[in-house]
Amino acid sequence: MSVTHSQAAEFVESLRTAAMPSDDLVNIYDDVHDPHGWRRARLLRWLTLPRDGGPQVLFVGEAPGRDGAAVTGVPFASVETLTQPGYERLHGLHHGEGFSAIGGGEAARHEKSAMIFWDVVLSEFNNLPLPIVWNVVPFWPIGNRDPNASELAMGSQWVIRIMSMFPEARVIGVGAFARDRLRAAGYLQDWDDWAYHPSRLKTRFTTKVAEIAGTLRG
Repeated sequence: MSVTHSQAAEFVESLRTAAMPSDDLVNIYDDVHDPHGWRRARLLRWLTLPRDGGPQVLFVGEAPGRDGAAVTGVPFASVETLTQPGYERLHGLHHGEGFSAIGGGEAARHEKSAMIFWDVVLSEFNNLPLPIVWNVVPFWPIGNRDPNASELAMGSQWVIRIMSMFPEARVIGVGAFARDRLRAAGYLQDWDDWAYHPSRLKTRFTTKVAEIAGTLRG
């Protein structure tokens, strides 16, 4: 199933206009923090990227990282993964827009979790439709901290929306934090239906993603 441009645009616009529950959470897509619309443009392309047969997997992480999605606007994506050799399947998300760090200054090019995540996923999904990726909370918790209860409650509306946009995709929590929140909300059906955090348990993450990809191939 493909998401239409209008569906994706409505989704991105809902993020742009979202009010934050406190000053400890940054809306990386609003007009203050994304004045040129660079993050919104890349996210729109991510949601509408051609995926033959539709995405079979929806990986859901915790929240944007300071040097990853908080810079690019795309979950688990860094400047490195959108521009450097080895990540060509992601390069269509970037059409020459600039990259800016939250709060100003030069944006980091490298982000460990993003690099490991896509090194593994692109390798294991090399002949499968590119998965969709999202976060339990789509905004940046200042300091890269774990989101709190009110932030999780707010973020759930976009988890529900992204699941409705890709209803055939199997939901996989990336890391124990995302796994626990998705399970508490009733989005995960099997206890083992999650992938370990790539930067903390790389070997287990790699094994789990390979297992998921093998299941999809039958």
